[in-house]
Amino acid sequence: MNADAIDHIAQENRATIARVTCGWKLPHLPLDTVRRYWRDVHSPGIARRPGLWEYRHLQFDPVDPSVLAPVAGIEQTCPADQQLMWTSDVRYLDQAGLDLFSGVPSAEVKKLLLADIDLIVDQSTTYLVLGDRAQTVVDRSGTVAPQGPAPRPTYAVFFRQRGEQAAFRTGLRALAARWAAAAGVVRVRLALFETPDMEAERKAGYPIKTHPPERQYQAWIDLTVDSPADARDLLAPADADFIHTAHVYPVPVVYTSVCRGKPTLVGLRGWPAYDAIQGLGADNQRQAALLQWMYGEAAAGGVEA
Repeated sequence: MNADAIDHIAQENRATIARVTCGWKLPHLPLDTVRRYWRDVHSPGIARRPGLWEYRHLQFDPVDPSVLAPVAGIEQTCPADQQLMWTSDVRYLDQAGLDLFSGVPSAEVKKLLLADIDLIVDQSTTYLVLGDRAQTVVDRSGTVAPQGPAPRPTYAVFFRQRGEQAAFRTGLRALAARWAAAAGVVRVRLALFETPDMEAERKAGYPIKTHPPERQYQAWIDLTVDSPADARDLLAPADADFIHTAHVYPVPVVYTSVCRGKPTLVGLRGWPAYDAIQGLGADNQRQAALLQWMYGEAAAGGVEA
């Protein structure tokens, strides 16, 4: 990897706290409407809050058990009514950043923001990831803040553990390192989840819609490869010693609303505006003076990407 790629990884790994929220929509809502709302209405509201280091939103296609070759003892299929539809990966440099984020906006406005959860979500679980339990092991993509359709095959691989937590985490770290070194692998980011704390979520004002324990996951790998064939043989028979379940969700799109502590253009203005600006090369619409006039302190210093 070149120096720019290594610096990008180091910057991404500066975050020491992450809140990874995974869920699915209410049954009566059209999926496309929910996705557009989350991307262009909900996410810009979150991106304006201070204290964030990174904020990415990944949208999922249904679980595809054919991506990874079958391994005896590892469950790779998932009932349709239990499959995730998205993940929001919200990261903070440290506790001070999380405290700053939690303190803004006012309780009245925060209640309005969080009303989106009741509007959209059927079930959702937020997993806390601490310290080096969230690490980008490799990223050869050359993209600091991915936006829109994934240019290479991208997958969210969610795991349930077999056996004790310590052995599972040790095994997943070794697996992530092995995947990162494999031919054709572009990006590997590992997140080892804490057990969801519903009382802490309730105290923070979040509606509780978590999945039952047997449907919760214990880890996630954000995986990008050059071609689907490069993912096929990543699982090994010995991985069944510590992995009970590996669900592979294809990720057709990724949106980055905050990068390196600053909102992105998508985070401020939403994807349709970003797409139109990119299409015309309208660099005037990206300038700090204009953005700060339009969006106030949230845009101070311009956008990161």
